[in-house]
Amino acid sequence: MEQVNSIIEIAGPLLLGLACGALFRKFVYPRVLARMGSLASWVTSAANTWVLFGHLCIALGVAAACHASNAVATLMWLHEHLPAPPFALTQELLHGFFLGATFFSGYYLAMFPSSGSEEEPASGAV
Repeated sequence: MEQVNSIIEIAGPLLLGLACGALFRKFVYPRVLARMGSLASWVTSAANTWVLFGHLCIALGVAAACHASNAVATLMWLHEHLPAPPFALTQELLHGFFLGATFFSGYYLAMFPSSGSEEEPASGAV
């Protein structure tokens, strides 16, 4: 039963992030690009895809570091290498970071462009 709970704990925020990212990409993103006018080419450039990939890597790294299997080691590392923060670093806090990072991993995956022709009409509809 513990394995099922672990899978649900990972899959839940990941699927929620995928759904939110897909809905944003389908309904909001074209409107944002239309309002940006000539600046939309910056958002649809290949460099933005690499930045998105970097954000995905950071989110996956935070999720891996804050997972329950690594939480104790991460807490020890944080206490050794960071000055005393104004709040207590606990396993519950790391669990919250894990859930958030897992959500954003799914969100960033949904935001990747599926094809080059998909964004061309949106940027041209100014």
